[in-house]
Amino acid sequence: LLAALHGLRLWHWHLPGIWRVPLLWSLHLAYAWLLVATLGMAAWHLGWLAQPSPASHALAVGALGGLVLAMMARVSLGHTGRPLQPPKAMAWAFTVLNLGALIRVAAGGSWLWLAALCWGLAFALFVVHYAPLLCRARVDGHPG
Repeated sequence: LLAALHGLRLWHWHLPGIWRVPLLWSLHLAYAWLLVATLGMAAWHLGWLAQPSPASHALAVGALGGLVLAMMARVSLGHTGRPLQPPKAMAWAFTVLNLGALIRVAAGGSWLWLAALCWGLAFALFVVHYAPLLCRARVDGHPG
C-alpha cells in the first residue's frame, strides 16, 4: 500500500520537462528509490527476498543519498545568491549516484566496490564544484 501511494505521488508530480532540469529529475529519481525501498521491504516481509539488504540500500544509498546530494546542490546555489543552475558536472554526479545505487541494490557482492566508487565520485564531484562557491562571498552582495 505504501509503495502504491509513493508511486501515485510520483506520478502526479511528473511533468515531461523535468528531464531537462537536473535539479528536478535528481529529486524525482531519489524519490523513486523510496518506492523501490518500500517494495523491497514488502517483498522481504512476504518472504520473497531472503534478506532486507537490497531494500535498506535502496532507501539509504538511492533515496537518502540522492535526496541529500540534490538538496545540497540546490540549497548551496540559493544560499550563495546564485541562480538555480548547477554546474553541468552535477548532472553527471546525479547520474553516477543513481548508477551506484542500482549496482548496490541489484548486483552481487563482487560489485560493491563499483557501487561505492560511484557514490564516492558523485559526492566528490559536488565538493570539487561547490567548495569554491561555498568559500566565497555571495554573488548578490547580501550577507550570509
